[in-house]
Amino acid sequence: MKLIISIIIILILAFLIKRSKALDNKGVIGASIMGFTLLYFCGVKYFILLLSFFILGSLVSKIGLKEKRKYKLEETQRSLKNVLANGLIPFIFALLSILFPIFLPAFTGSLSAAASDTFSSEIGVLSKEKPILITTLKPVEKGEDGAVSKLGLLAGFLGSLSIGIFSYILFNDFKLLISTAISGFLGNLFDSLLGALFERRGLIDNEITNLLATLFGGLIGILIYVIL
Repeated sequence: MKLIISIIIILILAFLIKRSKALDNKGVIGASIMGFTLLYFCGVKYFILLLSFFILGSLVSKIGLKEKRKYKLEETQRSLKNVLANGLIPFIFALLSILFPIFLPAFTGSLSAAASDTFSSEIGVLSKEKPILITTLKPVEKGEDGAVSKLGLLAGFLGSLSIGIFSYILFNDFKLLISTAISGFLGNLFDSLLGALFERRGLIDNEITNLLATLFGGLIGILIYVIL
């Protein structure tokens, strides 16, 4: 019965995502496989947290579309590469947490890092002030790798805090709220640092940057949780 219910839920969500055009066909398939695996093997709490990240990311991507189009920075439909770049590390941490519970804050921390980066990217570009490069603090153009702004940083923290609050509600662990919110924001800053040092020079692409940032957020999440 659990298998049948899980399949039905995923099929319904896949249909809704397809209709919303938030993901392309391969993206829908990849997200559906991840979602089903978390729902069936890890439990509904993991699935809800993953779903909350996807919903929040989709909502913020629609904010200020007219302004984003002006700078050619809109990204309303994401691909399988985007799904894997943001979701693969949290997915792995979630599976590991089945055997080793200490990986739960790694799961929430890595997902928080992805959410924080999404919030920063989607809302930060709407800032009226010119962003600066995180490594030199010199002004750069909007959307450049490694660029940060006050609005983007604030949005990024709100993104990580959102996942932290959802984590607390779902898992009833206040330490998880703190570790998730902080590690996600630090993962976002690490993403910007990688962008400034390596992505700007063509040494890595955005997907690798996101993978490394979510990995960093997850590992920091464990560290903060243990310290707390």
